Amino acid sequence: MNRASPFRGFPGVARATAIPNLFFATVLPQMAAPGELLAFLWVTRLVQDQRGAVRFASADQVWAEDGAADSFARLAGGRAGLDAGLAGCLELGVLLGLRLTGPGGDETVYFVNNPGSRRAVARARAGDLQLRAETAVQLVVPRSRPGIFRLYEENIGTITPLVGERLLEAAERYPAEWIEEAFRHAAELNARNWRYVERILIRWAEEGRGHEGTEGDSFEDRKRRYLGGTISSLSHRP
Repeated sequence: MNRASPFRGFPGVARATAIPNLFFATVLPQMAAPGELLAFLWVTRLVQDQRGAVRFASADQVWAEDGAADSFARLAGGRAGLDAGLAGCLELGVLLGLRLTGPGGDETVYFVNNPGSRRAVARARAGDLQLRAETAVQLVVPRSRPGIFRLYEENIGTITPLVGERLLEAAERYPAEWIEEAFRHAAELNARNWRYVERILIRWAEEGRGHEGTEGDSFEDRKRRYLGGTISSLSHRP
């Protein structure tokens, strides 16, 4: 848009893109570059224009939208700014990414991080939802965020949709080092079950890791501490 021709204003009735108020208070202050803001806005615009329960967009789809290339060229360094912005949104957790690998090549698709998207990502990871025909799915996990899916697969096994959503919630709630340590403790106790890992994390959150005992604790001491008794917050979970 040429600045010599000022925008004449929005019409009284027009299509609109909804942005949660929480974005302005929580996410926007953490954004470090214009490309992150633009990437989030464009992905949000694209997925809200789609129909159906599962909505996502790729970088190529964003770039092809009218006005997108110009906005990134003016404010964020062009296509490289788009790619960096999407990566930044993954780091912030405001977008979720899945890498699709199939006969046509690799492609990463992005979801706005909301309950519906978290369920879709978990289902796709578990193989219960196919996003593209004959396509393998891999979660895109930023380096700064915990590889909780990898830890689960290495220590426990296949990720079901229900567990996948709880893994994403745990990755947001607990520090990465807690998650890695909890998986290690569960493996040492031969308790290869997400409920045990989650029980350890909840206990640390409620009592602090300083109450977990000494390094000299026996195997039976640790087993009683983490697996013995019940925790009320888990009593209703499967």
